[in-house]
Amino acid sequence: MSRKQSLWKALLGIRVLMVFALLAFFIGTIGLTEAQAAYKFPSIIYWGTGDVGSATYVVDAVVAEKIAPALGSKIRLIPGNDAERINMLRAGRAHIAYLGADLYWASMGLAHYSAFAFGPQPLRIIWAGWPNFGASIGDATAVSGIKTPYDLKGKRVIRVIGSAWSTEGVRGTLAFGKLTLDDVTIVDVSTAGAAYKALAEGKGDFTMGSNASPTFYEADAGPHGLYIVRYPHEDKEGWERYRKFMPYQVPGYTTEGAGVKKGEKIPTPQYANPVTTTLASQPDEFVYAICKAIYSKMNEICLAYSGLEGMRPEKIIPEMTALGPFHPGAIKFLKEIGIWKEAHEIANKKRLVQMEKVNKRWLAYLDEAHEKMAKTGKKVDPVMEWRLIVEQEIGLLP
Repeated sequence: MSRKQSLWKALLGIRVLMVFALLAFFIGTIGLTEAQAAYKFPSIIYWGTGDVGSATYVVDAVVAEKIAPALGSKIRLIPGNDAERINMLRAGRAHIAYLGADLYWASMGLAHYSAFAFGPQPLRIIWAGWPNFGASIGDATAVSGIKTPYDLKGKRVIRVIGSAWSTEGVRGTLAFGKLTLDDVTIVDVSTAGAAYKALAEGKGDFTMGSNASPTFYEADAGPHGLYIVRYPHEDKEGWERYRKFMPYQVPGYTTEGAGVKKGEKIPTPQYANPVTTTLASQPDEFVYAICKAIYSKMNEICLAYSGLEGMRPEKIIPEMTALGPFHPGAIKFLKEIGIWKEAHEIANKKRLVQMEKVNKRWLAYLDEAHEKMAKTGKKVDPVMEWRLIVEQEIGLLP
């Protein structure tokens, strides 16, 4: 065999090996792509919750304990105030967060979420409920003499910084009573648990919060007592003033929880609560599995804590979309169990359209605000300016 023939034969062998190598590579790549496409449920689910002592923490602890075995995952609760919980989601430190009313404020980029570094957030509902206990209602010490919002003048009002349901709820309650922040003494605290504890210890006269909280039961049994503030339904003008600050809340009744006697129906603000949320980018498979686990353990959840009767699926009503739209994974599951009806679909689509308008207008507002600051050299107040834009151009509700 000539040298030329030997070289040609060697090259042919190399080419054959290369072909096999390429085939192996492509076959391996196809297998890898399929493996990557298959969703893998996390072994540990990180869940943003309220601080110990808040109703939020109690709810999440009960639900997490019941659904973890059904999911085959561990669930770790991470306490924090509302803004911190949303930042957990944004930073990828939490898969889920219980948000309550701040779901609304953050999705609209309103209140302190109007900060340029924040803005409207793509939040979605996984599961929601309509409670019998009070959610973001007015709670006062019994010794304060506060019966309605009109009695707050000159009182010490406890406010949770970093939680819009509290800061806006205080402003709304004062507006109900034809009062402003200048008419009261504000006592600022960092968390809901701290607010409830301050009321129980008599360090303030009034605060907003859920009377499902264990701390409010302590307050009710303590030396200062607990009184659930009445927001009379017949006071139409008062409600109109209130809902300018709390548009997603409606006149309702609190029928259980601390400060409520058996058979009592107290007129208070009401809205969907508890609300389990996540980001729009969360995989449908994950959200679907969470919904399925909650549904499978619903009886156990309700037996563990009576305040959670409001989580039963029949409580999921179209009005909940005032807080934010549902995640597609949740919608898929709710359709399967026959809960998701045409009214839910219509309401959800309206909220999605509103959020699309909000996000588009927010981006334009950022350019406008920065251009204004560059020209004038003065800072702008996005909280006030953005609120006005939303009210006038889009609407607070869809």
